[in-house]
Amino acid sequence: MSSGPEWERVERPLLEHLSQLGWETLVWGEQQEADAVGRDSERDVLLEQRLGSALGRINPGPEGEARLDESRIKSAIAELRTAPGGTALLEANQSSTELLLGGFAVPGLDGGREQIANYICWDDWSANDFLAVSQFRVATPGSRPNIRPDVTLFVNGIPLVVIEAKPPGTESGITDAIDQLRRYANQRGIEVAEGAEQLFWTNQFTVATTGERAEAGTFSALPEHYLAWKDPYPTSREEVAASLGMLVEAVTQQEILTVGMLAPERLLDIVRHFTLFKETGSGRTIKLVCRYQQYRGVLKALHRLRAGTTRAEDGYVDRRGGIIWHTQGSGKSLTMVFLIRAMRSDPELRKFKIVLVTDRTDLEIQLRDTAALTGETVKVARSAAEVRELLSQPGPGVVMAMIQKYRDTNGGAGDGLGAEETFGMLNDSESFLVMVDEAHRSQASTLHANLMAAVPNAARIGFTGTPIIMGKRKKTLEIFGDYIDRYTLAQSEADESTVPIFYEGRTTDAAVSGASRMDEVFFRWFRDLTEQQREVLQKKYATTAQVLEAPELIAAKAKDILRHYIATVMPDGFKGMIVATSREACLRYYDALNTARDELVVELDQRGNELNWQSNDSRLLDLEESFLRPAAEQVDLIRALEFAPVISGDHNDPPHYADWTDKLRQQVRINSFKLPLGVVADGHSPLGILIVKSMLLTGFDAPWAQALYLDRMIQEAELLQAVARVNRTAPKKTYGLVVDYYGVSSQLTKALAAYAGDDGEIDPDVEGALRPLTAEIEKLEPQRQRVRQLFVQRGVEPASTEDSLEACVWLLRDERLRTEFDVALRTLLTNFDTVLPRPEALPFVDDANLFAEVQIATRRRYRDTPDGDFDPFKYKEKVRRLIDEHITVLDLSQKIPSVRITDPDFRNHIQGINSDRAKASEMEHAARHHIREHLDEDPSYYGKLSKRIDEILERFEDRWDQMALEFEELIAESNAGRIDEDNTGLDPTIELPFHGMMVEKVNSSVSDASEQLITLTRQLVADVRRIISNVGFWDNATKQDELRKAVKRQLDGSELFEFNSLDELAVELVDLAKANQQRLA
Repeated sequence: MSSGPEWERVERPLLEHLSQLGWETLVWGEQQEADAVGRDSERDVLLEQRLGSALGRINPGPEGEARLDESRIKSAIAELRTAPGGTALLEANQSSTELLLGGFAVPGLDGGREQIANYICWDDWSANDFLAVSQFRVATPGSRPNIRPDVTLFVNGIPLVVIEAKPPGTESGITDAIDQLRRYANQRGIEVAEGAEQLFWTNQFTVATTGERAEAGTFSALPEHYLAWKDPYPTSREEVAASLGMLVEAVTQQEILTVGMLAPERLLDIVRHFTLFKETGSGRTIKLVCRYQQYRGVLKALHRLRAGTTRAEDGYVDRRGGIIWHTQGSGKSLTMVFLIRAMRSDPELRKFKIVLVTDRTDLEIQLRDTAALTGETVKVARSAAEVRELLSQPGPGVVMAMIQKYRDTNGGAGDGLGAEETFGMLNDSESFLVMVDEAHRSQASTLHANLMAAVPNAARIGFTGTPIIMGKRKKTLEIFGDYIDRYTLAQSEADESTVPIFYEGRTTDAAVSGASRMDEVFFRWFRDLTEQQREVLQKKYATTAQVLEAPELIAAKAKDILRHYIATVMPDGFKGMIVATSREACLRYYDALNTARDELVVELDQRGNELNWQSNDSRLLDLEESFLRPAAEQVDLIRALEFAPVISGDHNDPPHYADWTDKLRQQVRINSFKLPLGVVADGHSPLGILIVKSMLLTGFDAPWAQALYLDRMIQEAELLQAVARVNRTAPKKTYGLVVDYYGVSSQLTKALAAYAGDDGEIDPDVEGALRPLTAEIEKLEPQRQRVRQLFVQRGVEPASTEDSLEACVWLLRDERLRTEFDVALRTLLTNFDTVLPRPEALPFVDDANLFAEVQIATRRRYRDTPDGDFDPFKYKEKVRRLIDEHITVLDLSQKIPSVRITDPDFRNHIQGINSDRAKASEMEHAARHHIREHLDEDPSYYGKLSKRIDEILERFEDRWDQMALEFEELIAESNAGRIDEDNTGLDPTIELPFHGMMVEKVNSSVSDASEQLITLTRQLVADVRRIISNVGFWDNATKQDELRKAVKRQLDGSELFEFNSLDELAVELVDLAKANQQRLA
């Protein structure tokens, strides 16, 4: 692409910025021999000429002489170019990445021992070759069109980054770009290969950009894991603006990301230290690239370690450390891994022994799995004896001091170090770094103090994701030093790396801090009993602990929790956790949930037919019926629902605890819980709710967990850590939910009082951790008015009448207004979904339905989605179900295509439209969609049709009836098919497309060019048909490349074209043959 808004406003500025940062840039179609990018086949993705030159240059001998001869260079290239047969993309990428980082062993010269050939010079970034290529073509297997990413970044001829650009100004631009990147890499889950995986064998990350917005992620990332790079550190935003000659406010996300991730030195740093492979809880391995706060935090920590004073230099305390405060869910554990990897390649810091104090086994696994890249083994100390042995050893290394996790019991031997462990002085080296995970915790702090006495001259870095309690803040800062970096909850939510958490109380006053409050508790949960019966229960359970463990109360709450879960959390496939007051309460919840589920299933089975015949309008049903009706549609999933307690064990446990305290069984259940909700198949699990007391409330990542049901007092750091279990991102997850059955929400100020300063104000990051759901309900009216005013301010009153709907659709022909409408409606419907199915949402049902109907009609009119179909991906299940009930003729769970101009019913469809303006608009966009679909089959012909549409619009302006007649004629011509207007004698459907493509490139100075071109077209098409008739031709990249060369020779022999245009024209003609392969067969 070399024209249009995508090129002018996104791609060209990107290439110019890259050039300013030190990249050589090239538009692929304009390549010259001097560019050294020649390749034998379009399946080849390495620029081998550049790679060979770089290998010789960056791998010199001791005296600077060439160390690699031609055969060794060829061996190194072949190793990187080939992947074992049948290797999946992720495995191929992992293998290639190891080669890039570790190099390739080649035989030594003169029979000497093997030597490492590096593909990239990591120690001197400027020694490498940096090339940014626009529109780099790569062949795909089979009948799929070849891919052509907008920008591909090569380092020493190796493709490391793929960038896809979309025009600015549309809400779906980033989404479309990410979808295209996933198509290129065959990551959309489609059975037939549609991309070119070989381009991603060495890929380190991908970028989707619209200029205004830009987001990065790896090829294995889901769309919600692509994130913006918000900070160009160590460059400042002011420096970026100055370098581009613009105001700071005008700097875009693309420009920040380009400086922060794509500047040559930054890119190599990120590839070397900040990408890794990680196994998810579901057993799926993914590739990760750091987020901007992780990169910034590590760079600041490295600077502090190098520039800070030692204890001996300071005379008092070591000042090489500090606190990295990154909010929970922002990838703090990975930041530790990245820091260790970066230290291991730093000349000053690689000699450090690193001691990591943590209770996270996932960190142990992460470090162990990446140890091969650092050339060392992670050693784990779970006892004082092991700590003494490992810390007293001289030299570098990584030691993990595993501390005991939060436990549900005070008894029993824990796995890991306790806070009381002491060690004596073990090592006085200054080349020591102690990193403490969850540095705010007293257990970690006490053990850390004992460790520091053992290594008194060590640097110290504390990591925490929980705000430090005001009373302990001074002491914590004294231990570790000042903040190294901060990344707050508000920043994390703004970046969409975590979701906000809302809370709602399910009791009117469920706080049971004393017996005086128990009357309200018993009345709330046992209102159906007589007063005398409630008194009997109250006497039976006299204390708070007994009340919270009471089987009758747990049964009542379990029934309510199950119904809340089914109505609110389950529809989008999410899961929940219950926090109970004791281990015994956990087991009683398990029994009660199973009973409640079975009773509900019986009721749904008995009333299924009756419920299906009830009104679709939930406003006409009482609360019970409005719950049962949608539940009946998911009765099979409800029937399969499973629950599991996860509790710690004790030596004196009764026998029935054994199944729930066994660690192997616990791990199986935890892994099952991390899977998406569903019947056992295709990576899904019916385990919907985990029940815990204290286990899994810290350091537990389960993205599919959305709701936390609290049924015990929990406060301060434990409260903030517990609620963060539901703030991880997942597909369609826009919020986490804390449902309070104890009364914590009514005592939030008390529960979080430790975070208040002297002025009584609570730490802002604490205050934002939990937000009342009532605040979201209050936002609905302003959000509704924002959507409505988009029409009212332009003279249109939204209503469900045909005229009003058409007026709204016509108004939204303006693409920018359409984007504004989409954004405003998405905000409204997202919040509407959060409030559903609560009664407070009912007043907004009509407008939600109306605006969704406008959006559906608009998308169908203007064919906004890539394939022209209506795409409901932005609707969550509760909203989708409601709108689906409203628009009974359109099932939003399926993609319903707009009526195409080739459809026999298209004429009837148009005649059914009353307004001439609407008819003309529908025909215009239907014709444009048809052209987009078929443009690759005959670019010349369909390009002319597109120009005719523009001419009709310009010529007739507001004369809709006349415009409709012109469009009717154009559509009839298009459906009739191309004709031989110039009497060339060529076949209109098979030969004229090739003729039309070549006629635009003919050298006008050639005499009798017209007749020569007709003869050439016949010969060329005949040869193409013969060559592609071989079975499996379009699956054979070598054969396709031979066809391209044959076409080029034929074009050259005709002498009708300029020589420097032959390569591009040959490629375009082969692409044209691929697009028309069915006709040519």
